[in-house]
Amino acid sequence: MTARDRSPKTLSSIPLPISLLLQRDWRYAAGFFWLRIKEISGARRNDVATDFWSGKKEPSHKACRTLADRLFAGGRGEEALSALMLAVDPTEPQTFEIVLPQLVYAIDHLWGWSSEISSKDCILQRLSAWRRSARGDFAGTDDNIFRITELQKLDLIDRTESLPPTRVHNEGGTESDKLSIVVMPKEKATKLNHYQTDYNDLVGAKLPLRLARDVSMVRAKLIAEYPHAVGAIDLLLRDFREGEPVRLSPILLMGPAGAGKTRLVRRLFSDLFGIGVYCYDGGGASDNMFGGSPKAWGNTTPSVPVRAISQMHVANPVVLVDEIEKAGTSSRNGRLWHALLPHLERETARCYRDVSLDAELDLSWITHIATANSIENLPAPLKDRYRIIRVPAPRLADLPALAAGIMRELAAENGEPEFVWPLAKDEIEVMGRAWEKAGFSIRKLQKIVTATLAARDSLAARH
Repeated sequence: MTARDRSPKTLSSIPLPISLLLQRDWRYAAGFFWLRIKEISGARRNDVATDFWSGKKEPSHKACRTLADRLFAGGRGEEALSALMLAVDPTEPQTFEIVLPQLVYAIDHLWGWSSEISSKDCILQRLSAWRRSARGDFAGTDDNIFRITELQKLDLIDRTESLPPTRVHNEGGTESDKLSIVVMPKEKATKLNHYQTDYNDLVGAKLPLRLARDVSMVRAKLIAEYPHAVGAIDLLLRDFREGEPVRLSPILLMGPAGAGKTRLVRRLFSDLFGIGVYCYDGGGASDNMFGGSPKAWGNTTPSVPVRAISQMHVANPVVLVDEIEKAGTSSRNGRLWHALLPHLERETARCYRDVSLDAELDLSWITHIATANSIENLPAPLKDRYRIIRVPAPRLADLPALAAGIMRELAAENGEPEFVWPLAKDEIEVMGRAWEKAGFSIRKLQKIVTATLAARDSLAARH
C-alpha cells in the first residue's frame, strides 16, 4: 500500500502528525490537515485560508503558525503540532527545533497505530530526513520537507550527502541573498592540530544566518510574559527587521538581581527566534580566556564567539556574558573586559584572528549581549560600546503572568504537555506574600512556583 493509496478513513485512525509524515508533498499534507480541522470551530481556518493556500512560503507558514496557536489554545495538541509541521522550512533549520522533540517523544511514548498503515521503523526512517533538515543538510534546496522525505525514501537523495548548499554572500550581496556566510575561509586558516578537530568542519563551511520571523508576534508574547519589562522589550526589538538576518549592536541589560534579564534573553532569542544563546559567566572570569588560548598550548581553546558558532553551527548566534560587572579586575592574566573589546566593533570582528586556531574569521554577525546589576565600575571603553537597556524589577501585579511563564517552562523541562491547570486565587495570594518577602526576584519566584506545584500534586495524591 502506497501513501497515495491510503484512504482518509484509514489515515484518520492514526495520529494526524503521523499521517502528515506519510505524505509525499506539502500540498498533500496541507490538504489532509485542512480537512481534519474543518469541524474545529476554534481554529477559524477561513480567517487564514487566503494566506494558507497562497503558494507563497512566508504568508503560508505564518498562517500555519497562527493555526497552531489557536489549536494549542483550544487543547488540540495533535492538530497544533501538525500545523507546526507544515510551517517548517529546510532553508531555516531552526524551524524544526520546536517540532522534532515533540514528534519523537510522541512516537516513542504516546502514539500507536495499525501496522497496515506503516511500521514504527518506517516512520522513524522518514523522520531521519527531518533530523537532517534540522541539522541544515538541506538548507540550499527549494524543496519542502515532505518532498525531501519522499526523495530520500526513493534513494534519489544520498543519505550521507547534503543537497547543494545555498549561495553565499558576505557584505556585498543584497539583503535578500544574505542567507549564509563563510566564517572561516580556507585561504585564511592554517592547519588545525589534533586538539582542534572539533573545528575542522568550520573551515570553508557555509553557515546559515538565522532570520527574524513574526517580530510583532514575538513582541506580543514577550509583553504578555514579562509585563514589567515592556520598555526594555521594545528597545531590544528595535533593530529586528522582518525576514532579515538577526544582527544587533552590542547590548547591555542593566537591572536589579532577579529582574529576569538572562531569562528574557534566552526566551527572546532561543525560544522565539530559534537562535542559540551561548552563555559565559562573567562573574567567574578572572582572566582573558574569553579570547581563547594560544595554539601552542597543550589544552588550547578558541575564543568564546568561535565556540558559540561551532556549537550552534550558525553564523549569527548570541553570546551572552552574564554578570559582566563581577569579572575579575586583576591584569596579571589578562581581563575579560579587554578580551571583549575587539568583538564589540563590527570592523575588527569581521577579520578577527583567533589565537588558538591561528585563523582569520568573520565573527561580525554575532550578537553580543551582557547583563549587569550596575555599570558603575565598568571601564568607559566598554560602556561606550554597549547600548544600555534598563530592565526594572517586577511588581506584585506581574505575578500571574510571570508565574504562568515559569509553569510552562517547568512543564517543558519535564516533558509534560504544555497545558497546566492555572493557578487558583488562593495559590496566587500565598505565592504573592512569599514573593514579596523574597524581594520580587524572578529567580526566587521560580522556587515558589515549584513548591506550589509540588504542594498541589501532594494534595491531589491524598485525594
